[in-house]
Amino acid sequence: MTIFRGEARTRWLLRFALVVFSFAGCAPALSDVKPALSETDSGNLWFASARSLVRSWDQSRLVLGAPVVISGELRFPPGAGPFPAVILAHGCGGIRTPELGWGPLLREWGYATFVVDSFRGRGLTEVCTNARTLTGIQRIPDAYGALRIIATHPRIDTRRVVLMGFSHGGILTMGASTVWAKETFVPAGQSAFRAFVAFYPSCNFAYPERQRISAPVRIHTGELDDWTPAGPCVSLAEILKGSGQDATITVYPAAHHGFDSIGLTFLYRPDVDSGAACNLQLASILGPFPSIRETGGCLRKGATVAWNPDAAQQARRNVRAQLAELLQERGR
Repeated sequence: MTIFRGEARTRWLLRFALVVFSFAGCAPALSDVKPALSETDSGNLWFASARSLVRSWDQSRLVLGAPVVISGELRFPPGAGPFPAVILAHGCGGIRTPELGWGPLLREWGYATFVVDSFRGRGLTEVCTNARTLTGIQRIPDAYGALRIIATHPRIDTRRVVLMGFSHGGILTMGASTVWAKETFVPAGQSAFRAFVAFYPSCNFAYPERQRISAPVRIHTGELDDWTPAGPCVSLAEILKGSGQDATITVYPAAHHGFDSIGLTFLYRPDVDSGAACNLQLASILGPFPSIRETGGCLRKGATVAWNPDAAQQARRNVRAQLAELLQERGR
């Protein structure tokens, strides 16, 4: 486990600032986005989402809309490839330490990484304090757009791409894992995700589509998480496994939300929206969604985030083993 101190921490913060700065700027027009990548393409890339999910006129449902232009950071490990890849989906605060911390580690293990920024192209900086601005489910087309574009890169093994999301991005990952998402956003004959890894997602909002997953799902969450509690995700994993589907969950003892965020001290966030007290059954992943009155006011403010070095170290060992198992070479 790497712990940043003194000059090492300063260097890391400077690298973080450079990454954030590189993501500044306006999105190009959809017509100006490259439809395919070349051998030399890497770094910051603009691409189109696979359609979009926008709110209906009365705000009660999600409907399919036009693609939006978003960005991502594509990096490769040393070598010629083609490489298996991990698409990383950030949390409600944007590109932060979980994604930056995992990226170098994944490349060290031999995986290309594509950190998708769902906010920059939309003119957002965060959605933690207003959960209705953009939901995790609305970001599902972002992940499938990312899959489409990196599948055109000659150095990516299109048969071995995993989606890995954190918190808000974990909600995205769980939604993207459904058969519904694959059937909606993967055209016939094109590559699909090989597996899904979700860190501390919210499983409180149930919908029928989540009962059928398109590929293996691995959930990682903390025992003491008071933002996206472990209990509903444990129940979901048991339901999926009980129906013969490949889903597992690892609950890390004494771990809070964001336990894998290197150097994050214990912090209570009184300003963030939390659905931890909600337990709602939706008719569909697309709604209709209950009004605030219908939810009984279960959406509240406040949650705890904290790094747990022991849990983080164990999670890294677990994920490395899971990826090695799930992304084994298969015959063409």
